[in-house]
Amino acid sequence: MDWIASNSDAVSALTSAGTLVVWLVYLQVFISSYRSSLRATLVITRGAGEGLAARCLLANMSSGAVYVSSVQIRLALEGGDVAGAVTNIDTEGTTRQGPLEAGASRDLGSFGDLVRQAFAAAARPPSSFRRMTVEAVGIYGSEDLPVGARRTFLIRGDGATTALRSEELWTEQIRGRRDRRKLMADLARDQ
Repeated sequence: MDWIASNSDAVSALTSAGTLVVWLVYLQVFISSYRSSLRATLVITRGAGEGLAARCLLANMSSGAVYVSSVQIRLALEGGDVAGAVTNIDTEGTTRQGPLEAGASRDLGSFGDLVRQAFAAAARPPSSFRRMTVEAVGIYGSEDLPVGARRTFLIRGDGATTALRSEELWTEQIRGRRDRRKLMADLARDQ
């Protein structure tokens, strides 16, 4: 006890420093949690079905609603890429645009339908391809730039034995400012 009494200033300073470290760690955890709750997260995945008949699903894993403004498909062909906006399903006004509530998902259609629509949008005849990228662009809360996600799928086999699998384990989130500005240019091009 005498040691504590004689070194009370040092013990008090160490206790204060320890308390400060605990509060700074808590503040960092709080800010990190808050920032991640403000961030939009979209998931593109394969649903029921086999091959190109499988359904393409878009899910909103954000804490708030996302307005889906564009869905684009990029097909890797031997002679170069084909890209096309597949936001509008038909000329009758059916669209993939619209709000997607938090925790909700939207069936974008079969991968085969998306491929046919991408070739039509690019004014190219259908041809063989081995890779397709699905990209969704949306508006989220108070963000000043659009948010987006993309996922690439590989196609194996031909005809009835066609298999479709994701190239990546997770959906790539488009969060960098430069990439999000490019999304703005893509949106302007597709309007």
